[in-house]
Amino acid sequence: MDTLARYVDLFTSCKEVQPGTQYDAAHDGSDAAWGAQEAADPAWGIRERAVCKDFEHPIALLLVSDMRKFQTAAKKNNDLFAVGKNYAVVPVGDDQIQALSPSGLAFLTCDPDFSPPSGHRTEKALVDGCVLSDYFPS
Repeated sequence: MDTLARYVDLFTSCKEVQPGTQYDAAHDGSDAAWGAQEAADPAWGIRERAVCKDFEHPIALLLVSDMRKFQTAAKKNNDLFAVGKNYAVVPVGDDQIQALSPSGLAFLTCDPDFSPPSGHRTEKALVDGCVLSDYFPS
């Protein structure tokens, strides 16, 4: 998890990394981070969840044991993520999203109407109806 946090910190501030449950115990409302319930649900295939902070918003960091399960759950819930081979990042603010755009992470979406601007690529995700793109909409 530390490696993922350090990588994210290269693109947007990712400080004060805490295990998800520890972060959740001290934060709620507008300061809550994504994934408290999802990380506990085996249908998501999340092995570990942590949270770091930028200057305004929490960022959920997820180590994923089964990316097909993860993408299936994301499609079912219509959620959007930045993903790598076996991890996902859940940025909150537009600034975070745009900062992660050049990171090499892929934008996972299952929106059938998603169409990136010309010059950006998409590729089929593990789950039918989902794509990975190098374009991160804000």
